[in-house]
Amino acid sequence: MTTDRPASISTLAVDWGPEGQPGDTLYQRIDGQLDYPTDLLNLPGLLHGAILRSDQAHARLLAVDTRVARTMPGVHSVVTAEDVPGLNRFGIVVRDQPVFCEDRVRYEGDAIAAVAADTPAQARAAIAAIRVEYQPLPVVEDAASAENQPALHEGSNLLAQESLTRGDVDQALAACAVVVEHEYRTPRQMHGFMETEGGVALPDGNGGVLFRVGCQSGHRDVEQLADILALPRAQVSVEAMTTGGAFGGKDELTIQPAAGILALRTGRPVMIHLDRFESCRSGMKRHPVAVRMTTGCDARGHLLAHRVDAVLDTGAYASLGPAVLENFMDHATAPLYRIDSYAVTGRLVYTNNGLCGAFRGFGGNQATFAVESQLDALACKLGMDPGELRRKNLRSRQEPGSRGQPVRWTAAPATVLDAALASPLWQPGNPAGARWLTGTGLAFGAQGNGLGDGLPDSGGGRLSLTPEGRIRVEFGFADYGQDIAGAITRSVCDALGCGSADVEVVLGQSRGPDSGPTSASRSSVMVHGLLSRMLPEWTQTLKRLAAELTGQPAEDLAPGTGGLFLQGRRLIDYRELAGKAPPDALVAEAGQDFPVAPGQETPVGRYLQLQIATIARVMVDRLTGRVRVTDLHHITAAGRVIYPPGYLGQIEGAAVMGLGMTLTEDMPTRKGRMQRDNLDQYLMPTIGDAPAQRVDVVDDTPENDPYPIRGIGELGIEAVTPAIVSAIEAATGVRVRTLPVSPSALLEAIQAREAQS
Repeated sequence: MTTDRPASISTLAVDWGPEGQPGDTLYQRIDGQLDYPTDLLNLPGLLHGAILRSDQAHARLLAVDTRVARTMPGVHSVVTAEDVPGLNRFGIVVRDQPVFCEDRVRYEGDAIAAVAADTPAQARAAIAAIRVEYQPLPVVEDAASAENQPALHEGSNLLAQESLTRGDVDQALAACAVVVEHEYRTPRQMHGFMETEGGVALPDGNGGVLFRVGCQSGHRDVEQLADILALPRAQVSVEAMTTGGAFGGKDELTIQPAAGILALRTGRPVMIHLDRFESCRSGMKRHPVAVRMTTGCDARGHLLAHRVDAVLDTGAYASLGPAVLENFMDHATAPLYRIDSYAVTGRLVYTNNGLCGAFRGFGGNQATFAVESQLDALACKLGMDPGELRRKNLRSRQEPGSRGQPVRWTAAPATVLDAALASPLWQPGNPAGARWLTGTGLAFGAQGNGLGDGLPDSGGGRLSLTPEGRIRVEFGFADYGQDIAGAITRSVCDALGCGSADVEVVLGQSRGPDSGPTSASRSSVMVHGLLSRMLPEWTQTLKRLAAELTGQPAEDLAPGTGGLFLQGRRLIDYRELAGKAPPDALVAEAGQDFPVAPGQETPVGRYLQLQIATIARVMVDRLTGRVRVTDLHHITAAGRVIYPPGYLGQIEGAAVMGLGMTLTEDMPTRKGRMQRDNLDQYLMPTIGDAPAQRVDVVDDTPENDPYPIRGIGELGIEAVTPAIVSAIEAATGVRVRTLPVSPSALLEAIQAREAQS
């Protein structure tokens, strides 16, 4: 499969140079120069907190005896549900999770009490001394039957149900020449941050609290924490410290409520830092999904019908489960392809299987795994090349989306497919009798930016000149590795002609502008839009003030490195200008709504769309069934690249996370209990497992495009799983539909297939 690559496609590469780039925040993160939230150990009067968690998956809470713990050495405070000053509940969508359980525990890891002590060891000892009396209750562990079991919350265990339909699916299926029906299962994946959940709550001396924690939306955290602590919102502030990663797992409150209550009661800073065992047991996970898909086409391969029935296990509390279900549904309609009729149904259920919530891909990659596998199955049954089947059904750039909504692609889907089919990874297969079987597979994926479906999605930013003469750019986003700070710096430098040392980026402060959450790959879009609003006017103000101070015409002045220039000579530096300008004269603020499709009374789906085609090359050991991914080639169409290191890092990092979901990562439960408790049992890919990766960029973005920049934090994970399982099938003839791939099951299937041949 070789054709000439279209001229609009370039291969992305980053050369850090022998010394790296010490002023670059991405380099600083890689080099370990940035602080973790729990590095703050030199705070005067710092206490250490610990949380007592349930060791039962489901039980009545009959008694919690804290008397011994309160008298132990070094212990300053012990708190339970009765000590919560305000609302003993939190949750982004539904406030159904207790800060501390009152009468029932619903998962192994539910918080029951917390302690603040002089040392971590004293806090842990006090936690161990608390006596809890339980009355075990039946465990709801099977998501498929959860609706028919006793309710974990008021009502039933069905938290949410959605249906998306088009046409008459039964009639369309009857007209199909070829129909495939399969079940797919995806695992409960763990985020595996470098730093587990943690941070510090600091009383401000005036009855308020400052949180310096790992979080993904300081403003949203403030709303919930103020209600929990019974404080006005003005007395609660959050500084998001982002070293260590999040991937959605710190979107929800983690240690903040317990730390805040303890800080208020003791009047001293309180740090809580979960160890890996506690994080494995109580932390957020990816939703396991069980889905049955029935897909049909005519004899020429045109898709006619698509039926989906999915169950998502959200665990004991809602968190962002309803939004994950919505995004799964959107992707399950196969948004890249024309399908005459579909009926997509999804159910989100409560169980006692831990907690599930936001996770990179947000339900979309689970759906894409099944959709792309269905297309491969149809192609096999038709005797057609999988690429040709996709070509017949791909939407054009001008077509509406799968739900009839306007969409805005950054390139024609066919262009991305052409580039994928020209990948150098399409090589000949296995020599006869080889131990390692090799194969190459392809999958396509789409990802939208923004919260979607008309959800409130707005944000703001601020631009100013500091007394030190630095151009300060403030957004409420937290930068968890997408290096939005680097992209902001690059954008400001490009617009003003200044140097990176002139720019100071401030992110994640709840006292600053509310830019919305760090989620849904929305930050880059908002930053570009807001800077486009603020920079032109701010630059004119800068020049006007400099002209007043120097007596030179404003139109002859130009900003640059260190100050403003006249005919190539620096006339006044930024610091002098800041010192002489009137207060607040050089402050600009702007706000905007996230772009949605025009002409819709109620927006449907996501307007700004991205694409990725991933080609995977694998080797499968015929003796053990072990799979090794040797190469990944990603063709991306995601708008203009403004910061290559961040773009490349996001695509490659997301792909490795998808590699783990495909081959090794799973957190199974038995009677509600997690069966893995550390990274020696929960196997995440290491640098030794990472394949060689190439990232190509399709960029046909016009200069006058109003939305040239897109967020790519989730794009790299979208198609990697179906590409790998397609490559496994090319190598072995065996299609895997349950993840992660089991080497023993794969080996057994290979041997059975070889015995028949």
